[in-house]
Amino acid sequence: MSEQNEKPYDGDAVRDGVTMASKTSRWLKGGLLGLAGLLAMTGVAYVTAKAVTPEVVVFDMKGTVDLFMQQSSQLQLDEGRAKALTARFNAALTTSLGEWQASHNAIILVKPAVMSPQRDITDEIRADIARRTQGGM
Repeated sequence: MSEQNEKPYDGDAVRDGVTMASKTSRWLKGGLLGLAGLLAMTGVAYVTAKAVTPEVVVFDMKGTVDLFMQQSSQLQLDEGRAKALTARFNAALTTSLGEWQASHNAIILVKPAVMSPQRDITDEIRADIARRTQGGM
């Protein structure tokens, strides 16, 4: 019976076991905290990159100019009025593209320069040019 009353471990053995367990859990907690921080920073970087990366869109410049030339030739204007209309068209085209690009944080490329499918803004820009040209900007 005296053997059962004796403690199986002395105080030093118990302290060593506790120290080993606490060191392991400290390393585990530190590693998990580091991993969580890394994941949080990655998420913030991804959201930031998505927010500031400009969208790439295409515009059919040649088709728009050709359409203007075709429509203006049907009007049979004298030279002075044709020059004024052309100047208004050029100003409307430049202003419309510039404002669209600034308001949408986008890069506008002409259609023939793009191989992959991108969003086409030709109809939007043509409508804006028509409004500006008719309304005198």
